[in-house]
Amino acid sequence: MEPGIVIGKRYQLLAEIGAGGMSTVYLALDTVLNKQWAAKEIKDVSDPVQRELIVQSIVTEANMIKSFDHPAIPRIVDLVDESGTLYVIMDYVEGRSLSAVLATDGPQPEDEVVNWGLQLCDALEYLHRRTPPVIYRDMKPSNVMLKPNGLVQIIDFGIAREYRDDGGSVTAAMGDTVQLGTRGYAPPEQYGGGGQTDARTDVYALGATMYTMLTGKNPAEPPYQILPLRQVDASLSPALERVIAKATQPDPVDRYQDCAELAYALSHYREEDAGQRAELERVWKRFVGLVAASVVSLAVGAGGLIGYNVALNSDFGYWMQIARQTSSEEEARSAYVKAAEIMPGSTEPYEGLAGVYRSDQVFSIDEEQRLRAVILPSLGELRANEDYARMAFDIGKLYWYNYAAGDAATKGTRSERIRAAAQWMNDAAADKDFEQHELAQAYAGIAEFETTIVPLINEGSDVGLYRPYFDRVLYLLDELSGQENDVVRLETANLALDAAFTYPRKLRADGISQKELLALVDKAQALVADVHPTTDVLDAEKERAFNLVNSARQAVADAYVDVEA
Repeated sequence: MEPGIVIGKRYQLLAEIGAGGMSTVYLALDTVLNKQWAAKEIKDVSDPVQRELIVQSIVTEANMIKSFDHPAIPRIVDLVDESGTLYVIMDYVEGRSLSAVLATDGPQPEDEVVNWGLQLCDALEYLHRRTPPVIYRDMKPSNVMLKPNGLVQIIDFGIAREYRDDGGSVTAAMGDTVQLGTRGYAPPEQYGGGGQTDARTDVYALGATMYTMLTGKNPAEPPYQILPLRQVDASLSPALERVIAKATQPDPVDRYQDCAELAYALSHYREEDAGQRAELERVWKRFVGLVAASVVSLAVGAGGLIGYNVALNSDFGYWMQIARQTSSEEEARSAYVKAAEIMPGSTEPYEGLAGVYRSDQVFSIDEEQRLRAVILPSLGELRANEDYARMAFDIGKLYWYNYAAGDAATKGTRSERIRAAAQWMNDAAADKDFEQHELAQAYAGIAEFETTIVPLINEGSDVGLYRPYFDRVLYLLDELSGQENDVVRLETANLALDAAFTYPRKLRADGISQKELLALVDKAQALVADVHPTTDVLDAEKERAFNLVNSARQAVADAYVDVEA
């Protein structure tokens, strides 16, 4: 279809931005929301059986993705059937695929590839932790987009499936034994008619993808195998070679058993060089010798182990003290990381890092990558810590109020920040014993609304969602009005004013009276008036809020204009 036309009575196709064997992708303008999306046009297929299979795959993909909430996974917000041509409306991801990066720039530096690998581990682990788990099954360079800010996003969920112990699937367009995926990147169990794919399938494909990005070699081309990295490029790390080799073992039992394990290995591969291994062996031998000498009796043996634990905790305490006392942000960050490496299951170092990154009110892309690289490998241990909810809540707030989603120096849009915070707030809200459980629930509920409401509006299935959303925004406004943090107070006031301005008719339809909605606007206005900015950024936020007050009041008045009649 030609650019310039409008599909679905709202999406104007602006320009063609990509094309593949089965689809053409356009940049589209949503004339209702004044927002840009990507519109994937599914090419017409004359064979009715093949067309039905393609349509089923697209619908499956859309239904699955709309329930996801992760920064590395674009949203699908609408499906449009325009005169028999199917369009998928989704987040527009600016950037290049990793296959395009490889084609123009050649093999990439190992630090870059490891950074991408850690981000993809995070996204895949999110999919694998769902109930039921989702297996992506199509990881390869062409399905990973690199954005200008250095973050990556996974695209094309056409052959993803929800994992079932019996190999069945309620969401896959085809059964698990059908040969799907890309040769070279798909592991052996994905072929042959009898394979059962699970999290280890995605581990293999991610390892193969990293192999390609490091070497420039496609595993599906001669010599048709994943060679040891240093056999292709001797300058690459021996330790990284071992990580990729283990991730891509033919037998799933011999691989990393999940993406968290792979992430840990990627985070620590540089520590595995021969010199450090030798030093660790010497330390271990000294320790074993001390314990062996002390095992004259059970009591003495126990004393030796206790002494070792005391030394470990003392080392942890040393780095925590350094981190808390230094005036250098970089030194504090480094000390917190060292403390986390010593006791990865303790929440204290990560709380400290969050505090460091919050200090200038902007949580940059680089800082987020550093935090993820430290926290992701230890996530399993941290979830077992009774203080995990507190840590998740504080990191969620860091994203909610400070995340610079697309710019190193400026906070992202509220939608971007809330979406990135959602999983952390959900984790905090899941702990009923957490002292701020209700507040975490309010944040999590608002995040769920903000990240899912657009596709639900498009489906016409948003009725009944606005009353709980209103109640949560009002609760947040009341709870945070006493906060001394001006950023928190202004952001909360703007959230309430935007709700009144954007959804007044929807709120009315869900039983919110005009009096209730105006009371919300009054509270937000009072909160804004009580803020005394000390920076230009806060001045701009306060001015924006005051300008929005009258617009919100007018929107409310317009929404209830026919009540008396």
